[in-house]
Amino acid sequence: MSIECYNVEMNEIRTKVQLVDIDDDMAGQRIDNFLRNQLKTIPKSMVYRILRKGEVRVNKKRIKADYKLKDGDTVRIPPVTLTVDEAA
Repeated sequence: MSIECYNVEMNEIRTKVQLVDIDDDMAGQRIDNFLRNQLKTIPKSMVYRILRKGEVRVNKKRIKADYKLKDGDTVRIPPVTLTVDEAA
């Protein structure tokens, strides 16, 4: 899966909202590890921040970083803004 990006300003990159359906291959994985795998260019601290703030949703509910994904879950990955320095 690729991350769709668009240019907000000259030095910023912003991803779009992603909805990911979890299948049996991804079931059992912790949400924090799943997000780190999906958002490879995003720093680990930012992944944990969006989890703490409740921006990541599973089945339209806020979840904690230790939540284990289940088959059939729908994960909403919020838009994330990076400066070019962070993305490089």
